[in-house]
Amino acid sequence: MRMTELLKIIEDNGKGVRAYSECGQAARECIKTQSDQAAAYYLLSIAADRFVETYDDQPLLSQGAEDAYLNFKSYVEQLAKTEQENDAAKKLQTLNRVAAEIADDRFLKSAG
Repeated sequence: MRMTELLKIIEDNGKGVRAYSECGQAARECIKTQSDQAAAYYLLSIAADRFVETYDDQPLLSQGAEDAYLNFKSYVEQLAKTEQENDAAKKLQTLNRVAAEIADDRFLKSAG
């Protein structure tokens, strides 16, 4: 599975909690089969799981769901570019940048 296919899982399942739950599971499976991209898939699984944890028991307005999806899409697109990257320093730089973005993502922070 390519990283961009994770976006299709979310789109096909309405960009809600169930969609991100399935996406997180798929990303964790990819860690096992695509070890050269394990860190990238791990970051995406964390982002998907944090969405589930944050919104599992509370409503999310449709605009919020769309904004959260666009953020997740940005992570996927940035990390997907590293699939063909041969420069380890550039790959690590992208992983670090995306990790920081996920940590600061307002849609992935618990309201509690």
